[in-house]
Amino acid sequence: MDIEFLIQRLEKYVLEECPKIPLSGNRAISEEELRTQIGQIRDSIPEEVPRARRIVKQQEEILIQARHEAEKIIAEAQVEAKDLIGEHRIVQEAKQQAALIRQQAEQDVRALRAEADEYVFDMLSQLQEELSRSQRVVENGLRKLEADRERRKQG
Repeated sequence: MDIEFLIQRLEKYVLEECPKIPLSGNRAISEEELRTQIGQIRDSIPEEVPRARRIVKQQEEILIQARHEAEKIIAEAQVEAKDLIGEHRIVQEAKQQAALIRQQAEQDVRALRAEADEYVFDMLSQLQEELSRSQRVVENGLRKLEADRERRKQG
């Protein structure tokens, strides 16, 4: 549910639907209803959190996949090197190729990690913006409720 809708509903409940206590100017608020509505607001705020968790999990999966690929490439290079041990020149070439493959695999892992980190950073930044916006909405609602309460006390 939209958090702004929930806040408006809570505001309507508190300011319009709750009966006034005679001679006091205050309203009788159902604690259970208030808790229910606040719970719904809380439930609507963190909808970006599971998305951030999925992003982090995807990053971990990408890193694991990159490690497996690097291990596979290294294992293949080792097998190839063992097959070529017979001749010195071939052995030297195999060692060089294995080193290049290992270096390339490590570069690939670093690149994948950097891309994953950037993706997670972007998603978490978006999440932070959404949460900040939601927090501002809640704070504005609370300020309005407090101002209305003060006006009622003075009026």
